[in-house]
Amino acid sequence: MSKINEWAYKTLELASNGNYLDRLLEIYPAVLPPTRPLPNNIKESIRNLYREKKYEELVTLLIKLKDESYPFPIEHPYASLLRHLRKRIRESVIKRNPMVIKELADLIISLGLNNIIRGVERPKDINRTLGTTFKNWVRRKFTKAPFKIVNDYILLLNCGNDEICIYAGRDEQIAEFIRRYLDLKEPEDGFFDRDIIVNVKNFYIIGEARFLSTPGGSQNRDLDNTLRFVEVMEKITTNIKPVIGIALLDGVVWFHNPYINQIKQRAIGNRIVMSAVFLEEFLLDLFNKLP
Repeated sequence: MSKINEWAYKTLELASNGNYLDRLLEIYPAVLPPTRPLPNNIKESIRNLYREKKYEELVTLLIKLKDESYPFPIEHPYASLLRHLRKRIRESVIKRNPMVIKELADLIISLGLNNIIRGVERPKDINRTLGTTFKNWVRRKFTKAPFKIVNDYILLLNCGNDEICIYAGRDEQIAEFIRRYLDLKEPEDGFFDRDIIVNVKNFYIIGEARFLSTPGGSQNRDLDNTLRFVEVMEKITTNIKPVIGIALLDGVVWFHNPYINQIKQRAIGNRIVMSAVFLEEFLLDLFNKLP
């Protein structure tokens, strides 16, 4: 069996014996997001429908607030289903399923008016903010030489041999750069939509960052997809392009034995799987090794 990659090994050692979580706080601070105050006209509509006992209409309004990025007052499987339908389809489904709307209405009644408004205005779940948190950390962290944050991906092409140029913009723009300038064929739609791209002496590193807080469910899929990204990148770049894909995995993956075993089996040879804690050290190591 091939040896686990050194950067995965470093992360395992840190998680097992060091202050891994304390260091991770710099990258993924667990700060409660702000509330989302409703506009006065929407808040008044909610109050009027509730006071007039038009509860089914109120449920329909609360479902439509998905289009304005407001949550349903509480987590509910049928409300979530309806809110994720396209507007035209959603309206038709609501009309054809009055019993579901009645059940949601009964639930809304039990909450009371104040709790309805409070539920809609509640902060985003902390876990749902972690995707942008990583990119924000990159932009704060890598500002001193030899690092250089670029705000336009085209500037990656002008990176000098004494610089490490980093772009952490929109995932879609990273994909566009890879297709246009690295001339790699995308294995499937969205495969190149990643979190970070780095130019180190014309050697490109494409990174996918993931924070998994609990094992099981969709987290299993997220881990598999992230490890698969590194494996597929290895296949499409070997001996062709000076490009690699790396996985910046954090959270429960370094403590949960089934996840650790997956990493040990798949993060082998030159497949870089590590905590984002080691990103700076990894980039400097590569910078010093390349001619």
